[in-house]
Amino acid sequence: MTRSWLAHGLAALACASLVASAAHADAPVIPTDASTGVSAAAGVTLPPVPSPLSLEDALRFAREHHPELRIARASLGVARADSTFAGVHPFNPELEVQSVRGGESFGSSAEGSVEVGARQEIDLWGKRGQRRAVASARSRTAAAEVEARIQVIESAVRARFQRTLFLQQRLALLTEFAELDRRVLASAEARVRDGAITPLTGRLIELDFLGTESQRMRARSDLRQSGYALGSALGGAVPETLRLSGTVAIDTLRLTGDDVVARALQNRREGDLLRRSVEVRQGELRLAGLEGRPNLTIGFGVSREVTSFEGSGFSGDPSIVRGISGARDVDHLWRASVSVPIPLWQRNQGARARATAEIQVAQAEYGGFLSRIQLEAFASAARFRDAAELYRVFLDRTVRLRSDIALIREAYMDGRISLDSYLAEKGRLVDTLTAQLEAAEAYWEARAALETAVGEDLDRLNQGGTR
Repeated sequence: MTRSWLAHGLAALACASLVASAAHADAPVIPTDASTGVSAAAGVTLPPVPSPLSLEDALRFAREHHPELRIARASLGVARADSTFAGVHPFNPELEVQSVRGGESFGSSAEGSVEVGARQEIDLWGKRGQRRAVASARSRTAAAEVEARIQVIESAVRARFQRTLFLQQRLALLTEFAELDRRVLASAEARVRDGAITPLTGRLIELDFLGTESQRMRARSDLRQSGYALGSALGGAVPETLRLSGTVAIDTLRLTGDDVVARALQNRREGDLLRRSVEVRQGELRLAGLEGRPNLTIGFGVSREVTSFEGSGFSGDPSIVRGISGARDVDHLWRASVSVPIPLWQRNQGARARATAEIQVAQAEYGGFLSRIQLEAFASAARFRDAAELYRVFLDRTVRLRSDIALIREAYMDGRISLDSYLAEKGRLVDTLTAQLEAAEAYWEARAALETAVGEDLDRLNQGGTR
């Protein structure tokens, strides 16, 4: 193969590369969901939450379907793809084709040249290795983000599940009381018709029933709203009649305040995420310093130059050129080059300054997290102990309160106590029961705050396990 054929072959390769790149650039790309293959432009339907639902089922459902986790996992996929891409050489070779044609000059009738060459920038100073290190650190940070997000979502699910379960049992209790009052009201209406009691007494009993019924309706509304909040924490559609399975039991905290703080620092995935962020910023600072160092660019090329002399443009010594009508001269040239940019201006100075500032921000965020987590752990532990102590006082009397309310209703219906005594005793017992329900709600809120601050549920915390 001659050198001219080599030049033409390289030129054809360059044109084919340009055509292929343009074809790929024009091809439409439709994003699809990795699990379903459905176009991202399609409508989104929330997955239905199963009923009945246990706490373990709720946690499993949230880990599979919560949209924030889907976003975090997708971001992790992007970070891993970037980590793979960082290992690829950042510069493609440049192919150069140049053609020159000329006319009469210096006695020649035609001149022309064709040159084919290539240039390649060489990455030096370990820049590609540092890019891979930064991309790997970002991938680890994205994985830590997934773990931290799972922990936050699980804490929210546990808190809302326990609250919904408590409200479900509260509604059942108030429904039981409303049914008892309904029987008292039906008996009172019959006694009014028989003339055994006055209409005024009947209206007082009706007002008492309406008060209990209004409490039941408020409890039903609270339960419905809590169910919707639970569905939001799960990332699914809650059925109209969601039933939770589980028990509402009171637990104690068997760790000291210092132990709680230590466990919080050990378990909270947010701390790992912030530490990873500091590592990423430090890697970016080192990379910014390397990017300021110049790269080397090498090049080579081959050219073919043709010069023609003919007709009146051909002149020379008559004794030499007699009988010659023209001449043609062909030359082949090889070219090699090395170039280095001159770093007159530190163009990455701003990148280094930004990376330094971001390191300071990340370190300040991590320091703030350490301070905040200690305060949250101490405060949540103290709040939980107080709430548990108060709840335990009322919890021991719950069964007795329910039986006492049933007894005074039976005593009134049998005529053993007057209406005034019945309403007074019932009001006192209902007020006590209401205080017990408020103490129970405070207990579950305090427990949720403690589990969120520590990063694990109370049972595991008391057992000494970690995630």
